[in-house]
Amino acid sequence: MVRHSKNNTASGVFTYAERQMVDYGTKSRRLGRDSKLDFDSCYLCLSTARSPMICALGHLSCKECVLQSILEQKQSIEEDKRQFREHLQKQEKERKQRIKEDEQRVVEDYEKREIGLSRKRSNDDDEANVVKQSKARLLQDKTSSASRALVAVINAESGAKDRKKKKSESSFWVPDNAPSAEPTVSDPNGRSVRCWASSQLKDGHLLKVKHLVSVSFRSMGKDKLCPSCDKAFGNSSKIDVLRPCGHAMCHRCVNNFVLPAGICFVCEKKIDADKDVVRLHSEGTGFSGGGGQMVAERYDHALQA
Repeated sequence: MVRHSKNNTASGVFTYAERQMVDYGTKSRRLGRDSKLDFDSCYLCLSTARSPMICALGHLSCKECVLQSILEQKQSIEEDKRQFREHLQKQEKERKQRIKEDEQRVVEDYEKREIGLSRKRSNDDDEANVVKQSKARLLQDKTSSASRALVAVINAESGAKDRKKKKSESSFWVPDNAPSAEPTVSDPNGRSVRCWASSQLKDGHLLKVKHLVSVSFRSMGKDKLCPSCDKAFGNSSKIDVLRPCGHAMCHRCVNNFVLPAGICFVCEKKIDADKDVVRLHSEGTGFSGGGGQMVAERYDHALQA
């Protein structure tokens, strides 16, 4: 066996090491603790949340950050709607212009063919007036037939253009048949404000200001504690936030004290067990027992500069 036969890609199959060297396809990486946000960090600015608020799914953020995100998304949606309306108006204007040009061309062809505009004009003024009157009467009599012919010709030409376009698309590598990129504007009417921290949906879940809840942590130095058991919170803690008052406490204290009594033991506000308890989202500790996403995957295309 010669030396060159041991080089990479010299074999007829891909080895495991060669597959790891390939810079395209699906890549996966193990996520450690350094890749995880702290439980009290804002998912927008990635810093410790100031005036923390949570959405309906428990994603924590700064009040300023989440309100700014909502405002920017609304402004972006309104701008896209304005551009979409202008795009539709431009398309409608171009369509009417094309129809007008086609009608004008077909009418001119019809006049030349039926009335005989190519005939020699007489030098006599009286004869010219008679010819004009006869043309007018003839045009008036054949208006209906001309309109039907107009529609038939326009439909036939549009079908011929479609067939020619399909034929040219089959030979797209020819410079003359290369397709042109036309600007496309998507309809933004179905868009809405989203929470980008959601991993359950591709584009995030719906986000409304009335669904945001201000969170009240009990702090001691840099630590945040449960107001009942004085346990310090961490990324592995199961933290529940009470919607009416915003107090954050551990899940065990909520089950043992809040839900049986139906009130918050800190401020004594009424609590509905079905809709007033929100689990604070945490990215986990980086270990399999800490929950959260453990492996990140990304697909890269080949031959990308």
